[in-house]
Amino acid sequence: MKKILVICMLLTSCARTKLVRIEDAMRPAHGNIRPVDSLSADSFLVTLKKHIEVVKKSRLVNDPMIFGKRKIAKADYIAALEKILLSGENYVRTINEQFDVFEVYGRNNWGDVLSTGYYEPVLNGSKTKTERFSAPLYKVPDDLVTVDLKLFETMFKRYDFPAQLSGKLKGQTLVPYFDRKEIDIDKKLEGKKLELAWVDPAEAFFLHIQGSGVVRFDNGEELHVGYDAQNGHPYQAIGKLLHHVIPKEEMSTQKIKAYLKTLSKEQQQELLNKNPSYVFFKKLEGDAITYAGMEVSDGRTIATDNVFFPKGAMAFLDIEEPRFENKTAEVPVDWVRVPRLVFDQDTGGAIKGGDRVDLYFGKGDEAFQKAGVMKRMGKLYYLVPKLKD
Repeated sequence: MKKILVICMLLTSCARTKLVRIEDAMRPAHGNIRPVDSLSADSFLVTLKKHIEVVKKSRLVNDPMIFGKRKIAKADYIAALEKILLSGENYVRTINEQFDVFEVYGRNNWGDVLSTGYYEPVLNGSKTKTERFSAPLYKVPDDLVTVDLKLFETMFKRYDFPAQLSGKLKGQTLVPYFDRKEIDIDKKLEGKKLELAWVDPAEAFFLHIQGSGVVRFDNGEELHVGYDAQNGHPYQAIGKLLHHVIPKEEMSTQKIKAYLKTLSKEQQQELLNKNPSYVFFKKLEGDAITYAGMEVSDGRTIATDNVFFPKGAMAFLDIEEPRFENKTAEVPVDWVRVPRLVFDQDTGGAIKGGDRVDLYFGKGDEAFQKAGVMKRMGKLYYLVPKLKD
């Protein structure tokens, strides 16, 4: 009995502990990791130029930028990025010469991340409620209050604070905001003139997850919408509730959407309500805007947990992408390694911890085909300017 207890204690002590401190989120990479880029030089340089412009003025890029135990002044990081831009098509060589590679905390080992994908859906909709398009896309309600808890972080260091908290005032007390059921079923926001457009309920649900998209009306007019706020309730993945109908190894957005179509409207909504998180949108004039303020860039924008990883940073993502037999296939025939340089610009309700990354694939059906099945282990490294002698 004592022998079994000792073995259990040893196994427990070897288990990877949950990441709780930003100082432990990454470290200098062990081994000779040299970033490469499988995507085009043009896509990198165009993205880099836009990225630098926004980093200079974005209040959501912290100063200093924190890479584990190393801190870099925002101005110094921008200067290092500008040197890469000046090097033109020699950008990979410049990065390898002038940047250190840091590996993230990871899942089972340092650097290991679960890589998923997101995209910008294009969906049909209406400017008024119809039988088919019965789910509203809401603007931010006037009574939604968001508290930036980072402002209080130094006062309560012993607590594990989230980045922010949302709710509504009841007298002088902040209480939880309405959840998905209260908004969709109990109609708590009806009559407040918050509707931007009306879409299919299931499509609205997945638009909440993606955070941005394009609504196409019957007359050909398009409305670009993007994330503006969230109701403060934690994100719950409904796929975890469907293992009895979709095997875990086959789980994908495509499979979930197909299953939802087999349900009645009431059954469908009951399942969607299992995710209490609810997103509010704003009208966009162009492409979707990331958390840090940049426009998304196909294959270059990543989303990570902004509690641990610095927005505005450049990174090296070593992953595999799915390949399909044709444009309508739901299951990939192969996975191909496509390492690339990326920019940490975004975040998301489901992207939490030191072992998660979400890659933006683009807009429309082809991007959805890839993003829908993307759930692959890969490697994530941050690129940090070398210390001056």
